[in-house]
Amino acid sequence: MASHVLLDEQWGEGMKDMLALFEEETLLTKPKDDVKNKRKKDETPVSNGLAEWSLLYLKYLQVYTKLEDCYDQIVHPQKRRDAKKALEACIGRILEIKSFMVILNEGGEYYDFSDYLVNRKLSFEVLNVIPPRFLTDDNKALLESREKFLIAALTKHGLMNVPEPAKPPSVLTLDEAAILIQAEERGRQARQKIAEIQKIRAMQEVELARQKAGVESHTRESACLVIQRVIRGFLGRVRTRKAALKELTFLDMNNFQPPDPEDPRKKLVEINDRRKKAQLENELELQNATCATLQKIKDLEGQEMCEIIQERINVYLNENREPETGMYQGLPKKKDGGSYSIVDPLPAIERPVSDKDKKKGGADQPQKKTKKTKGGQVPPPKFPEPDEDAPPTCPDYFRRFVKESHDLYKKHWFDKDDYDNFEQKFVPDLLKSALRPIVFEEMRLLTDDNTKKLLVNLKKKMKIEKKARIKALLKQAKKEGKEKEFKARLKAERAQEKKDRIARKKAKKEAEKEKKDEGAPPPPKKPKRKKDPTMNKSLDIIFDELVKNGIIQLCPQRSFSEYVGAENYTAVPPKPGWAARVDPSMAQAKRQVIEYCILPLATEMVNSKAPLIKSVLLYGGEGVGKTLLVHAACRSAGCTFFNLSPRNTNGKFQGGKKVVQMIQMTFKMAKIMAPSIIYIDEVEKVFINARKKIKSWGMKDKPNRIKRALNKEMKAIWPGDRVVVIGCTNRPQDCGGKNGPNKLTSTFLNFFTKRIYCPYPDYASRLMIWRVLLERHKAQLKYGFDVSILASYSKDFSVSSIEQVIKWACTEKRVRCMKRVTLQPDEILNHCYKIQPWDVETHNRVRDYGKPPPPEEEPVKGQRGKKPPPKPAKGK
Repeated sequence: MASHVLLDEQWGEGMKDMLALFEEETLLTKPKDDVKNKRKKDETPVSNGLAEWSLLYLKYLQVYTKLEDCYDQIVHPQKRRDAKKALEACIGRILEIKSFMVILNEGGEYYDFSDYLVNRKLSFEVLNVIPPRFLTDDNKALLESREKFLIAALTKHGLMNVPEPAKPPSVLTLDEAAILIQAEERGRQARQKIAEIQKIRAMQEVELARQKAGVESHTRESACLVIQRVIRGFLGRVRTRKAALKELTFLDMNNFQPPDPEDPRKKLVEINDRRKKAQLENELELQNATCATLQKIKDLEGQEMCEIIQERINVYLNENREPETGMYQGLPKKKDGGSYSIVDPLPAIERPVSDKDKKKGGADQPQKKTKKTKGGQVPPPKFPEPDEDAPPTCPDYFRRFVKESHDLYKKHWFDKDDYDNFEQKFVPDLLKSALRPIVFEEMRLLTDDNTKKLLVNLKKKMKIEKKARIKALLKQAKKEGKEKEFKARLKAERAQEKKDRIARKKAKKEAEKEKKDEGAPPPPKKPKRKKDPTMNKSLDIIFDELVKNGIIQLCPQRSFSEYVGAENYTAVPPKPGWAARVDPSMAQAKRQVIEYCILPLATEMVNSKAPLIKSVLLYGGEGVGKTLLVHAACRSAGCTFFNLSPRNTNGKFQGGKKVVQMIQMTFKMAKIMAPSIIYIDEVEKVFINARKKIKSWGMKDKPNRIKRALNKEMKAIWPGDRVVVIGCTNRPQDCGGKNGPNKLTSTFLNFFTKRIYCPYPDYASRLMIWRVLLERHKAQLKYGFDVSILASYSKDFSVSSIEQVIKWACTEKRVRCMKRVTLQPDEILNHCYKIQPWDVETHNRVRDYGKPPPPEEEPVKGQRGKKPPPKPAKGK
């Protein structure tokens, strides 16, 4: 029970922090006085607020960590749903603030938080962004069934490397078994005898050497002294090692401690499994109770709801009845909401009157008529163009969801006494209050249909009564001899009714048009696409064809814990103009991949409303872990993996139409099986048109054949599709000219929404990588193993080079001997000579690709160096 209480308290702290951030952000986004015009020219410019927004981003990260942990561990099904709303709002706000920080930071993706962390006495672990675990945990059954289906399809086409089961050993007879045992025993005895003979011979050689040297042989007493000296030295070293390990364990610095069989982390895993089972049971119980409660509310309260709705509709119809004819106006159309605005009217919005309107007489004056063009058409409304000099503003769509989630928590769970609910079952009263609006909406739609049928019958009845009344009046007019006058008057009345009906329709259209004109400009319409060439194919056929050609692949089981790297502890704030040229650490690169490739795919609501990220470029040297990051992102987000790499599609779907069909099928299935990641390795080859380079690659098909279709499908990715394209390259400089950037460079860079540089490991990262990879390859490191020697020597090594060295050193035979003969750094250094380090010049070209040139620094007075070039004279 204590764990449930602890999680509730943590959730409450997270919601309290979110409200504090909401209020802090309100103060930050308040309109300030225009200091720009009041400032003198020689004064320093006003801060752009990057420091404040960065601190806000850091606080939102802390709140996200709390809420993500709460949602993962809370068992109560209704609490989990409300916690997920808060988590969605927090994720969306993080993405919005991050996009705004990039604008304020002159396009730089990386920011130094070391000052904030030091001032608040926080560790760098605060910056770690955890991938949302609900992406895989909540969809576990779906992901497992999808993986089984994919494995079956791969096995069907012979693309799954399934190891053949080993044949069982043949059964031996008694004689064969006896012969085998005898041979083994004789061999063992022979080896033991040889070992004893070698031992005796070694002792004899030592004794002979002592006699030749003139050394007397040991007496009984001298031999005892030697044995005592050796044993005391050995025991002293053991005691010293134990004391050192004990002290390191006390300081939590013992990295050489063997795994404890009674490790509390194992118990933690068992508790987590029990929690997941309880979550599933409580969720299923809530879903079953939802259907029963919904039907119960319909039976008990449905009739009363219908009467309330019908009464309000009747009042509306009577108030809007035509006074002359007595005809009913009718309900609004279904696309306009039907009777929703009648039953639950929205509050009137008071619009503030501007100073210009006050001078002109306010909003009460009649509006001027819109001028018409020569063709008689009304010109489209002109919306105010955005001011280029105005400072950028942070997107704030998710701010209201932050407030709504806090209000929901305060309404349902704040000061809620949940002590008696030990099993964390659902609350029936909350379920009823959540289902009543759904039942009310169903009853409203049902009442709308009944009212429309009733109005149709009433109109028919009134028309019949009107015809009968006209016939009676016509008969009376014939008797009085006024038939012609009556018919003329009747004709005039009908014509007037027709004019009034046309005028009402026209006024209604103009009112709707004015309503649209007053609002914001309409959203851009989706471009009309040509007829889908795959519409005649079923999804099963498309899926099977993509699997057969190796485009849909089974993503390897990788995780972000395998990508080991340290933070940049010696970070220095960049100079003005250098923010976009700052290189990230390995930890920052991993964090960027999570923020740009996983968080936007969290939910459909986050993906549709957060800043849209269609494509991400991972570039860096060879073997730095780009593909590992892609696979880890795919597994952490529960994505379907599509591979459109040039080498993977080479020789497949040959022909222009088939290439277009391949790209269309890929993106179509990616949107259906969302979330999805479309992976393109060696992506620079897709954009290169040089024939000599293409021939040197030795491929059947040109890699750039998919470029046009790929650009077309990229434009068709819309918010809510939950599809991201990730390209990897270790030679981005190939998309450029000999003398620098050219048109191809801009085309290549503009294709990607975000670009992430994956660096080579620095010294701190290499310390972690060597230790982690050695333990991963079953190397048992003893006390005194100096990893710093390896980290210093492998300065110019990539992660894959380090792993290759460890594979050479830690063979199966060497691992078996490690208990007797400990591993030494010299053994590993002997294999380091086989590795060729990366080229510095090539590395610099890759690292600086796509970055703006460094700003020219002004020479400091008194500093020696080259003089700046003279300024050209005017007119030259």
